[in-house]
Parts: sequence; structure tokens; C-alpha cells
Amino acid sequence: MKKITTAFAIAALFCCLTACHKVQYGGQTGKIMHKKYDPALNINYIVDDVEQTWDTLMIDVDGDHTTDLKICFLFETPYIIAAPDWELSVATNGYINIVTWWNKGYQVFWEHLSAICLRHTTDEGPCYGWIDCYSTVGSEGQVDAIRFYLRETAYCTCPNYPLKWGEK
Repeated sequence: MKKITTAFAIAALFCCLTACHKVQYGGQTGKIMHKKYDPALNINYIVDDVEQTWDTLMIDVDGDHTTDLKICFLFETPYIIAAPDWELSVATNGYINIVTWWNKGYQVFWEHLSAICLRHTTDEGPCYGWIDCYSTVGSEGQVDAIRFYLRETAYCTCPNYPLKWGEK
């Protein structure tokens, strides 16, 4: 049993590499929490002649053990739904703290790379983050499959820190 526990811990370490470093902004100190999923987390929407099946991902971006993002399928398109105090957008020129934010959700269209930006409303001010994801359409034999992949997430705990998409 001890060997199984040790092997599981080592496997978990390789599956999700987490790093963070400290940042200072506006007299406040925080950290950028970065997670790289290797292999990428993924969900599938499978369509065949008999039935349709799909998966859902629940993601905790800020490390507080609650679901911040729910990633599922809406009419065969991957869809990201944010928790009530989170908002989503798409990076513009690499910057996250931009003007247009959506709090109802965002569709990740097929064969499209997506630089999704996050804004979390906290008592101290808005905190920013990002996720690196994409989706594909393909087939496995007679079955059509739509896949969503989540490769990385990052979140800065320092309010108003001008986090750039891809910054770790």
C-alpha cells in the first residue's frame, strides 16, 4: 500500500507542475500562481449514431479549493462558465486588464487557440489571471469527437497587478 501511495504522489507531481513567484504593485505584495498541465487536461464531446456523451472540467484557478471555472459543452461547442465573482475576456495585445469582460461565459470555437483572460472581483480590488486552451474537431473511426484542452492557468493575488497573458 505504501508503494502505491508513493507512486501516486510522484505521478501527481508530474501531471501538474505548480509554480509561483512574488510580485509587488501599488504598495501591495502578492504572488502569481502558475499551473502547467502535462499532459493537458481535456474533455470530449463524442457524437455517433446512437448517443452523444460529453465531459465537464471544474477548475480552481486561485487555489482556494472552490470551482472558479466550469468548462463543458454547449451545443457541441466548448464553453467556459465563470463563477459569479469571475469574468472572462480574450487577450488584446497581450494585456489582460482590458475593457470588455463577460460574466456569463465564453465559447472556445473549434480549431482555435484561445488566450482567455480572467478577472476576479475581491474585497481588495480586481485580481487577474489567464488560461491557455484550445479545441479541435476530429474523428475516431466512425465516431466524431470534439476535444477541449487546457494547458496552463495563472492567477495573480496582487490586486490591480497589470498581469500580461502568458506571464508566469
